[in-house]
Amino acid sequence: MAYVELIDAQKALKIGIPALVRITMVKELEGEYKSNVVDIDLEKRILFLSIPSYKGRFIPIPKGVRMTVNLFDRSSIYEFDTISLGVIKRDNIYVIPVPFPETVRKTERRKFVRIPLYLEGRFYLSDEPDAESYAFTTRNISAGGMMMVTKKYLKMGDIIYIDLKLDNELSLNKQKSKIVRQDEQIEEGFMYGVQFLDVPPALEKALVRFIFQKEIKMKAVK
Repeated sequence: MAYVELIDAQKALKIGIPALVRITMVKELEGEYKSNVVDIDLEKRILFLSIPSYKGRFIPIPKGVRMTVNLFDRSSIYEFDTISLGVIKRDNIYVIPVPFPETVRKTERRKFVRIPLYLEGRFYLSDEPDAESYAFTTRNISAGGMMMVTKKYLKMGDIIYIDLKLDNELSLNKQKSKIVRQDEQIEEGFMYGVQFLDVPPALEKALVRFIFQKEIKMKAVK
């Protein structure tokens, strides 16, 4: 279970940390947008966010708009409520300054949160270009692995290579993985727990962010 505590914002908020800006009070801007911390001015108590974006489109947040900002690293989510101070130009880039909070809500999370997700992909038993591919369907996924169903019989310890499109900006391409769990066979096929191997840091970060965004949306629906 997640544990939430209030902590000093200066201990948590760092330049470059990824962010998700959520707006609910302004109908025209309602939604969740990607951002990150561009700069921090502790003397003036201002935090500067990159212009939030949605599907590659920048969303300037006008002055006075209230929003919730979630920032995260591999183990925790940091959240605070704030207000946009408008769009300004700083060091030749446009940013959105917000008041630097005194405290943030820190949520401890497992390193790799697992969420239900149903997507179709392909896997290979070799990373050779002409290797035969096999279809699978995910049941859940985390930044560290997934549960999948396939008609292909596999054994514990088998190495496979996964192709899976998560969204328009994130895909697994011949991602080396290992079968680490085998559940009972179901009508759709064999169910396996899969561990991703040798994940590059940039991809792991993107996966953590993807899972985090999906998790936030699921909580909002509830």
